[in-house]
Amino acid sequence: MFALSTSRLPFLLAVALVAAALGDALVEGVSNTGVFGSRYFDNDHLSVLPTLVAGLVLGIELLGWRCLRVFRRSWSARTAGRDWLVDFAARCAGRSSRFDVPLVFGLQIAALFVMEHVEQSVAGGGVTRATAWLGGPIIFSLMVHALVGTACTLLLAAAARSIVRTFASLVREALEAILFALARDGERGFAHRREHESLARAQAPHVRQLGGRAPPPLSLVV
Repeated sequence: MFALSTSRLPFLLAVALVAAALGDALVEGVSNTGVFGSRYFDNDHLSVLPTLVAGLVLGIELLGWRCLRVFRRSWSARTAGRDWLVDFAARCAGRSSRFDVPLVFGLQIAALFVMEHVEQSVAGGGVTRATAWLGGPIIFSLMVHALVGTACTLLLAAAARSIVRTFASLVREALEAILFALARDGERGFAHRREHESLARAQAPHVRQLGGRAPPPLSLVV
């Protein structure tokens, strides 16, 4: 979605937070059924909702910022004669989201670690030992989080691109309507001036004729 890795990082962090919250809820939901024994039973989901909300809010703010940048750049690019929507679409398609999956997965696991340790600290249980913070067996938990992270990366990136492209298209249509209205008003003003000048030129000969010699006196005519 963004041109540079550093500029994509906040968006990928938002995706990782959403994926961590969804993956944690899914893993703990399966573990709480007792399929893995009582060792992984965890009924504390205190950190899931705040993490999910934080990820969504961050993502929405980044989308708003991106749309604002599109709006600011659109006028200058439009007046310069460039098809800025084509340029923007090319930048969006320049990098596939699948290359962001490893980074999202790393951020997701880090977020999960923080989530579980915060839950334990709030509950007064101290720091979670070993790999219990994964919420289930290591292989199972990592596989679930990897799948959830991949799905969130691909889907949220596609949704973000679609939203920004739609906004860009609306901005383009609005600018074209504004430019068309300005051009139409300019043509009307020009036509009005031309009509006024033509009328003035048409009246000028008659004015000169009326301003010639006066008719002879009546006595001379008789």
